[in-house]
Amino acid sequence: MVEPRRTPLAPWITAAVAGFVLIALFLVFFLWFRPDERDAHREHAEALRNSGHLTAEESAAMNAAGTEMVNLLTFSRAHFDDDFQRALDGATGALRKDVVGKRAVTLKAITDGKFDLSARLTHKALSDEVNAKGTHGYVVLVTINGYRSTAPTVPIQQSLAVTEINVSGKWLASDVTMIGVDQ
Repeated sequence: MVEPRRTPLAPWITAAVAGFVLIALFLVFFLWFRPDERDAHREHAEALRNSGHLTAEESAAMNAAGTEMVNLLTFSRAHFDDDFQRALDGATGALRKDVVGKRAVTLKAITDGKFDLSARLTHKALSDEVNAKGTHGYVVLVTINGYRSTAPTVPIQQSLAVTEINVSGKWLASDVTMIGVDQ
């Protein structure tokens, strides 16, 4: 009688070893290399957050600074009281006192000169954070083009550093400083 042929074990051993190596490679990849990739994505996302992306609070302060500077430079003779009140509504502290003190002078200038004033925001940038005397705020750099109704195509550019502070959830301008290049 002929004995049945025995299946050689070498291919099975080779397949088992190859399978074991493949499983080991998968484990090394998923347990060793993939966490590094996730960390790299997290670190990249954090770097993007820290490289110019603004928080909602910073954006709100910047928007308030731009709006208030336009309001402080926009007055019409026909609606002066409304325009002036709008400018006051965005100011606080010493700035508010200065604006109130300049009411008569501003009205006289535009009435005697027979012109209205308007302004357009051109640029704004966050500069510094302010935390002093229990207040929280930001210094915002703002560039405004001001116009007289008698010369509407001739801008009068102003570069300003505006300190915005948060007063009961509302961003108000507390200080404005002209900035420029010294010659």
